Amino acid sequence: MRYAIYFCPAPASALGALGRDWLGGEAVPNGIPGIPASRWNELLSDVRRYGWHATVRPPFTLSPDADYDDLRRAINVVAQSYSPSTITLRLSRLGGFLALRPVGECAAVNLMAAACTEAVEVLRAPLVEPEFQRRVRGLDAIETHYLQRYGYPYVFERYRFHMTLSAPATVEEEHALQRWLALRAAAVPVARVDALSICVERASGAAFEVLERFPLRKASAA
Repeated sequence: MRYAIYFCPAPASALGALGRDWLGGEAVPNGIPGIPASRWNELLSDVRRYGWHATVRPPFTLSPDADYDDLRRAINVVAQSYSPSTITLRLSRLGGFLALRPVGECAAVNLMAAACTEAVEVLRAPLVEPEFQRRVRGLDAIETHYLQRYGYPYVFERYRFHMTLSAPATVEEEHALQRWLALRAAAVPVARVDALSICVERASGAAFEVLERFPLRKASAA
């Protein structure tokens, strides 16, 4: 069983609706122009499994000395330490795949992600050696250090807030994806990052489920 800390848009929000339309398949049951349904489903398979989210702290296994109550207390403390923030998202490429990415800086979100990384660190099980060797390929020295120390290379200054839209695609497929997504993504107003969600993968390869949502609620200064 693995847990992850995600930002999952409120279901009633415009960003939540975009995710339902894109991943649910109801809006495009026969695929999209230029990509047949079978290939479209293949491109979205992993995105659907992980769910419509932005990663705050990537999947990890709890240490034998920790339990879910420990995790929820830690995330609740982080949630009470940060206020909701708004960010404008745009359709972009990241690491060879399409994603929604912030326009400009999102310092508050980056700080919150760093706080989640530290909060979870004392609770997670160490990365096993075969998994470390699989992930370390292609990393630079800083990313390798973070992988050794935190079990994931893209933390702190290497963290990039993003919402994945598809697996890597061919140039032609990516153009077709962009044509379908561009206007719909542009129509989404600023996204409100207002909560942290604990999600769980109950068995290897299973879909991640939202277990609990923690509203961001830092008290305003008097």
